[in-house]
Amino acid sequence: MSNSRSIYFEAFASIMKITLRDDNATDEEKVFLQHFGKKLGVTSTEYFELIDDNLYMKYEIKAPYLYNKRLESLYKITQIVDEDNLSKATKEKWLNRVVIAIGFDPSNVKYVVGKSLDMFNTNKDLTLEEYKDGIKNIMM
Repeated sequence: MSNSRSIYFEAFASIMKITLRDDNATDEEKVFLQHFGKKLGVTSTEYFELIDDNLYMKYEIKAPYLYNKRLESLYKITQIVDEDNLSKATKEKWLNRVVIAIGFDPSNVKYVVGKSLDMFNTNKDLTLEEYKDGIKNIMM
């Protein structure tokens, strides 16, 4: 293993774990993972280092403690998901797993994912503050 890693290596390992740990990830999701890693600056070498021998399973999923940090993480993740050519069903399925893993209340997952995708679908220039306001409004 290399001592010098991409800045988002561990975060990507967690995303990989969320996606692959239940062994029911689709081929579309696996291809998306590679794209997601590239967007985060994870090299091909690092990607295969994680995937070989299930190394990604050794990384802890660290959910942001603060609600605003969770929103920031979900904003960045949804932005990347929105840019990809995944089917709507795959986007929803994948984001459902991520939203739960980063600490959102499971009873709100469907609403958070739906609102996140809708906001990016209608406004490609959505700011973080607009996103936070939109998500917070469905939680009230």
